[in-house]
Amino acid sequence: MTGIRVLSYNVRYANRGDHHDAWHDRRDAVGRLVRFHRPEVAAFQEPLPEQREDLRERLPEYEFVGRGRGADGEGEGCPIAVQSDRWEVVDHDTLWLSETPGEPSTDWDASHPRIATWARVRAADGGDALLVVNTHFDHVSARSRRESARLLRERIPEIAAAAGDDADGPIPTVLVGDFNCTPGSEPHRILVGEDADRDDENNTEPADCDGLALRDAAVAADLRHGPETSLTDFARLIDGQRIDHALVSPAISAEAFATLADRDDRGRYPSDHLPILARLSL
Repeated sequence: MTGIRVLSYNVRYANRGDHHDAWHDRRDAVGRLVRFHRPEVAAFQEPLPEQREDLRERLPEYEFVGRGRGADGEGEGCPIAVQSDRWEVVDHDTLWLSETPGEPSTDWDASHPRIATWARVRAADGGDALLVVNTHFDHVSARSRRESARLLRERIPEIAAAAGDDADGPIPTVLVGDFNCTPGSEPHRILVGEDADRDDENNTEPADCDGLALRDAAVAADLRHGPETSLTDFARLIDGQRIDHALVSPAISAEAFATLADRDDRGRYPSDHLPILARLSL
């Protein structure tokens, strides 16, 4: 079996109103945190173009893929970084969480364009392959979060099947990101196939749970470590807000799941989210 550590981290966009928690005061700590925990794959949410460049500079051993959510490729992104001496990126793309996922677009009352970036990676020795999907759901619109989850249920199996070996079936898949919802919420239930009693305003039929079988790594893991929340105000944890998730397909064993509560040298959290780290086996 091949082991791989996948980290997901909302690094908070460079907001000039963050004062002493501005990005230039946090970027080194973010880079050090990732380098210390040494994930083979790191998925980030919210970085603007200049932040993506800062991350590349501080993580030179990683290959970055992904674009911004704007029509020009700018704006916040969901980049995926792969430790290039262990894994290689075979293919990658971005889709929009909207009714027209193949082009820059905003739907379902979302406050901003929302995207998912995916990368098919393969072990450097030519062995196992993995599909990594990184996303960030809308923080305002419940409808957008719900429909985004349904869209990913539909599209991820298509991407996995296209990337898989016909003899072995769909490629093992991990979906990570900031879902802006907690376990048991409707979008989370949709993604893990527990949405049989759907009653949205469109009165649509229940989702087909056979196409995408995902488990919450925090629940499935043999070892669980760290706080039960993933949200901070930079100084303190905000209880009951585990909104950052790692979901895995059946071909993946979740050995351990951690919410990393590392503080920086100022004694503050480097972002308003805690990173999550899943130790997986293929």
